[in-house]
Amino acid sequence: MKKAFLYSTLLGTSLTGFQAQAIEFDGFLTAGLAVHNQSQVNGSKVTYLEEVTNNVTFLQDSKFGLQVTADAADNMQVVAQILATAADENYSMDIEWAYLDYAVSESTSVRTGRIKQPVFLISDYLEVGYAYPWIRPPAEAYSNMPVDSIIGMELMYQTSLGGVNLLVQPYFGSNTEAVPGVQSVNFFADNYVGMALRLENSSFSFQLSSFQTTVSTVDSAGGTFNSEGSATLSVASLSWDVANFVGYSEYTTRDITADDGTLGKDFNKIPFDSLFSDQEGYYVTLGYRMGKYLPHITYAEISSTPSGNYQCVDNSDASTCGPSQGARQNSITLGLRYELNDSAALKMEYQVIELEKNVGNYGLFQPFALDDPLNTATALNEDKTSLISVAVDVIF
Repeated sequence: MKKAFLYSTLLGTSLTGFQAQAIEFDGFLTAGLAVHNQSQVNGSKVTYLEEVTNNVTFLQDSKFGLQVTADAADNMQVVAQILATAADENYSMDIEWAYLDYAVSESTSVRTGRIKQPVFLISDYLEVGYAYPWIRPPAEAYSNMPVDSIIGMELMYQTSLGGVNLLVQPYFGSNTEAVPGVQSVNFFADNYVGMALRLENSSFSFQLSSFQTTVSTVDSAGGTFNSEGSATLSVASLSWDVANFVGYSEYTTRDITADDGTLGKDFNKIPFDSLFSDQEGYYVTLGYRMGKYLPHITYAEISSTPSGNYQCVDNSDASTCGPSQGARQNSITLGLRYELNDSAALKMEYQVIELEKNVGNYGLFQPFALDDPLNTATALNEDKTSLISVAVDVIF
């Protein structure tokens, strides 16, 4: 059961159906806490990512997931992944993906439904913490992704080239998501077309991926954030595991362009870049496996253009603010993974986060109050933020 889970669920490249039983259940769970030492000078909290503040919280990283695989025929499966996160209304369930997998041949299959597009190195198992060394993937790279999944179709073709597996994955579709920080705004991605190419063997994985989509934001509260444009995201990824040396590295670049043809037609009332900026992010992780222990270090950085100010409908209410014009920060993370047994791992991390000195740059933080812009001389209590995280990851 666990081997099947790690191969089909974590790697996500199995093209043949399960023969042992008609329905199979595989699951994963993360229980984690996190806390940082940052706040605004006026005493207001500062949230990192979605839930981490200067009070210990279990909401950011705790989650439970279940994958259901059902054989519809010898060459056809129905696959669904159900995810519940602690931050989402006390573990309410969401369908992360749900698709039909049809094996055209031993090397080719087609998936249709709600699919997880293969953008990053670990996209197929992004929610399964046990599958990678960190408590959470480096946000400086992974925060560039506008949507988590799409409704559409994906072709998977794999072949062997001299001991190296080649995986080709073209896909297309569409989706919509809520915009973080602005309750009245929805983000739409249409005409979504992408491709991923991966080479891998037992020691390394190398992937190139890119997609483009037309995007729009619709603001139901007055239209302040209405906009239209196009977006492209490209990622180069590499991982290796050689002689107990473990490494991961990814570089992402995001380019978003406003559609000038819609100016004056109730769209782009504010510059498109005020909602979503062009961004680049990357990280490098190095680790060394010593029996059950895997100490590792990660350097990550994200930059963006332009460097405008934070946009808010009401400057006294942080919940009315749109996404920042772009994050500009770097971080260093020291981590330790310990294998509790064949199905569980204990992880501990200490991270130092530094924002680029620019008025209006929130990095990946979200303020609770806006009396003073972040990253000014009087905004934050600390020049750098220390973040401590502990988690247990389990698969079953």
